[in-house]
Amino acid sequence: MKFGLKVHHTDIDQLLYLEPDAVEFALFPGDLDHREWADHVVTKVPIIVHAPEKYSNGVILDAGSIDEVQRASALETLKSTIDLAAYLKAEYVIIHPGGVFRDRRHTPAKSLVNTIAALKSYASNRVELLLENMPYYYRTRGELWHSCLFNRPQDIINILNQTELHMCLDICHAKLFCNVTGLSFRQVIKTLLPYAQHIHVSDAAGEAGEGLQICEGGIDWGQLLELTKDYNLIAVPEIDNGFIDKGKGFRIALERLSQMGFY
Repeated sequence: MKFGLKVHHTDIDQLLYLEPDAVEFALFPGDLDHREWADHVVTKVPIIVHAPEKYSNGVILDAGSIDEVQRASALETLKSTIDLAAYLKAEYVIIHPGGVFRDRRHTPAKSLVNTIAALKSYASNRVELLLENMPYYYRTRGELWHSCLFNRPQDIINILNQTELHMCLDICHAKLFCNVTGLSFRQVIKTLLPYAQHIHVSDAAGEAGEGLQICEGGIDWGQLLELTKDYNLIAVPEIDNGFIDKGKGFRIALERLSQMGFY
């Protein structure tokens, strides 16, 4: 696989010494409101853009909402993300599906499918959209809420088939989902890899311990290497606070993954 580096426009210049094969820009709402920073991005490697997960008030962006007002708001934010990604000449835009609630509830996929159809039409051939799989629980506002869309393998495949999209396969999210549900991590990864166009990697523990440093959680990295060895995809370490101290967490992840043979 290839090494992808998670960046924000405020820290990219301090992190490029890690010599990534690609960079993934994390976007926050303000980055869409004031986008002059995009004029100063200088990199020779491919760019991926991760759409904002929340609004500036902390409310989760919900592309799969059955509330048309919420869905329309998400649609406009994601359209702005697509415009920015196209300006940056990015290859992909990664989107979270929404469907996150305090309680567990049945959440039909129809609204998400409709949102993706509208976004695909808007994006045209400018950038490719990727949906990211979710864990069982989603940490927000200091609480664990329930992710009710795009986390069970068969539901993921059904949505991808309906929307004709590929996915961003988040290994940590998949492990956390398996930890709660008892599904086989090996089987889930094996099932979803053929649909993946991009990968996020970090270790995981328990029901909601995500973003852990490589080899400091419960993932069997030898098993994962065996499953992914034939896939030449960009794999981005998503280590919690990995950007601090000139990307120390990302550097350690790169070293450990390289030593094991992922890169």
